[in-house]
Amino acid sequence: MDVPLQHGQLSVEQGEAKKAVASYQTALKLDPQAIMPMVNTSIAYAQMGEGEKAERSLQKALKQAPDNAAANFNMGLLKAENKDLQAAEKYLKLAFKSDPQMAQAAYNLCIITAKDRISEAVGWCRKASDLRPQEPKYAYTLAFYLNQKGEKAEAVRILKPIVEKYPKYKDAEMLLKEMEK
Repeated sequence: MDVPLQHGQLSVEQGEAKKAVASYQTALKLDPQAIMPMVNTSIAYAQMGEGEKAERSLQKALKQAPDNAAANFNMGLLKAENKDLQAAEKYLKLAFKSDPQMAQAAYNLCIITAKDRISEAVGWCRKASDLRPQEPKYAYTLAFYLNQKGEKAEAVRILKPIVEKYPKYKDAEMLLKEMEK
């Protein structure tokens, strides 16, 4: 990994988004075709509340690499943040298609589709949970939407191991108690 990219990532982790942008811009001067500095620049801009600049950076990345999972994922998140759920869904699906191991994309698709397509939401949650079984949030969300769908027994079956393995995950514990009433 090149030095400007490393400095940018360190700056983001330290909450110094402006420094990160400068580092990523340096990385892009060294390699104008590099996709990850464009994606990372968009993340830094988003942290600074500069959504238009974030979107322009992602558009530039997607113009060069339309199938880039990270660029599509971040564009999906940006669109969701701006309440453009149809566009968010499109970009998140492209991200998942490009990287079928991207549990975060499946999880976000679950949340977006749950409003009006609960069966589809359950499918996306199941993918996220299957891809990252060590992530209790994904299993909990799957159980939550299964319960919403009326599949209480399966939801309980999923929640019990979460409560046992992650005793500090209080949302799972509360949902399980509520369902067992």
